[in-house]
Amino acid sequence: MRDTKREMILFSLYDRTGLQKHFEKMAAEGWMLDDFGNCFLRYRRSEPRQVHFCVSYYCKASAFDPYPTEEEQEFRDFCAHTGWEVAASNGKLLVFYNEREDPTPIETDPALEVDAIHKTMMRSTILAYAVCLLPALLGLWLSIGQLANDPVGWLSLPSGSFSLLCWLVLLLLLGVELGGYFLWRRRALKAAEQGVFYPTPNHFPLQAVGLGVVAIALVGYLIDVILQTNPLMRLITFVMLGWAVLLYLGVNGTRVLLKRKGVSRGVNRAATLAVDVVLAFGLLAVIVFFTIRAAGSGLLDDSVYLSGDPPLSVADLADVDMDGYFTRRSGDETVLLGRYEVHQHVDWNRDDPDLTLPSLEYTVTEVKLPLLYGWCRDRLYHEDDKYGEEFGYRYEAADPAPWGAKEAWERVYDDGGRTNRFLLCYERTIVVIGFGSDWTPTPEQRAIVGEKLGK
Repeated sequence: MRDTKREMILFSLYDRTGLQKHFEKMAAEGWMLDDFGNCFLRYRRSEPRQVHFCVSYYCKASAFDPYPTEEEQEFRDFCAHTGWEVAASNGKLLVFYNEREDPTPIETDPALEVDAIHKTMMRSTILAYAVCLLPALLGLWLSIGQLANDPVGWLSLPSGSFSLLCWLVLLLLLGVELGGYFLWRRRALKAAEQGVFYPTPNHFPLQAVGLGVVAIALVGYLIDVILQTNPLMRLITFVMLGWAVLLYLGVNGTRVLLKRKGVSRGVNRAATLAVDVVLAFGLLAVIVFFTIRAAGSGLLDDSVYLSGDPPLSVADLADVDMDGYFTRRSGDETVLLGRYEVHQHVDWNRDDPDLTLPSLEYTVTEVKLPLLYGWCRDRLYHEDDKYGEEFGYRYEAADPAPWGAKEAWERVYDDGGRTNRFLLCYERTIVVIGFGSDWTPTPEQRAIVGEKLGK
């Protein structure tokens, strides 16, 4: 049986009402608050009992203090005289508990309580949230811009949908936290004039849902990355995750270690900041260096994005020697879409490239969510509209039967010339396929395309 348990902090820093009720509920279940960390609460097993809790805000304290200042200790001693003992603390936040049936309140002036909470929030939270708003807005704007520019490709990219979801959740939580706090403060100031402390709002459910959605999306994203054979994507993803973990552990570990060693607030803050800067730029420099080395050695070459033979090759359609070809396969996949590209053309690196060999390129979009099928078809149909106006070509309806497709279009020039590029719609896939300019596929070759790519 465990004697301790941890719980992620999903309460707002100023949610005094919610925190006190939660600690009292946990104590009644036999779990007494033991530590108030940056991300987690720690409890120790105890006898279930009715305990009163009070969350107090002491704005002169700091998370870098090795021990309470003289003034803070006097405040703690004063509270102890009325039965209030410190259960845990985190910088400017002090959590007291009292086992008396009807304890004397620590704070009796609502105006002073609201003022203490506001000073604490301004010094520790509001500024940090405000700073986070700019990159969150910028990240969302960039994600939406990329989504608008290439929606099918963006939704098939694991990092695309994941980053868009993260920015949306982050902005929602920041907006609720900032808006909720200032709305509460306005009401609390009015209530304080009547001698009443206005209860703080509880955003626990929203934060739990938001973080749960992100956690599920993160698991899905990592699964997508692991299953992909793109070495560059895997390398960047796991290296950056490792970088973030090392940075957090290094910075937070430095602060905690120096605090335990009794180092003064100023020295601790300066040393922690120095470690933060050194680790941030040092680890980033190492990542960039080894990424460049890996790219230079060919480990991240595009030609090995996807292994194995492509589903359709030039050899399936024509009698050619594939030794003279260069094949590039790439692809991305999410729970919504899968998109795979294949390019086969003459290998220009050969000493005697055969320029008469036909070329082939195609993109297969697998629509996993049926509701997205019509939207994807329309987006792919209009994908090159701006280039079509410039170079004078458009899609023209074609007979889908030879392809075994439901719908088919061929790109043609305004003067009637053929481009040998087609858009084909099957049950679950949409194929954009282009043949060489001098290669018009026969009905037999079109049937092979349908057999290999249509599903």
